Amino acid sequence: MALPSFHLNELSEEDLTVSYEAQPDELGLLPEEAVVRGDLSLTMTAGASGTLVHIHGEIGGTFVRECVRCLREYEEHILLPFSARYRMPDVMSRGRSRGKPAQDPDAAGIVEAPEDDEDTYVCIGERVDPAEMLREHIILATPIQPLCNEDCQGLCPVCGRDKNQAACGCVEPTPMNPFAFLQERWKKPRENRGD
Repeated sequence: MALPSFHLNELSEEDLTVSYEAQPDELGLLPEEAVVRGDLSLTMTAGASGTLVHIHGEIGGTFVRECVRCLREYEEHILLPFSARYRMPDVMSRGRSRGKPAQDPDAAGIVEAPEDDEDTYVCIGERVDPAEMLREHIILATPIQPLCNEDCQGLCPVCGRDKNQAACGCVEPTPMNPFAFLQERWKKPRENRGD
């Protein structure tokens, strides 16, 4: 079974909802982008309005992260909501007179997306393939500096021991004051003047 996609003709009458257990490689996720333990649970609903297809839902799974302080791996379970819109190909959008009518832009917001709208994906052929969109949502939800715990003590800069497991007793060097050189330079003229 492959990752669900939607044929544009299926969306002419009513919204479709699917649930699916996805493998990370079905989304094109590389190991350096996200490491997933087990399957990803996916629920999504798709519907058409005018020349746009709207998709929303949730994707969840257990992700393996590496803490930036102690360098230990830890697991994080996330449930990520997503939403996206797809623009139909010109050949399909010209034949959208049947099915759901386009909403009035003045009454309920703009339905037709500009051609250069970066937040709008383009349908491939006559199908909506959500794989790339889901991959992007997962990557953007990955923390830049993952922490196993907000109180993580990290590694000792002297001996390298994990300070979460036991105190090492090392005396950590005092951080260098970046303004120490300027302070010394400021003192010398005053000392020379005898102030």
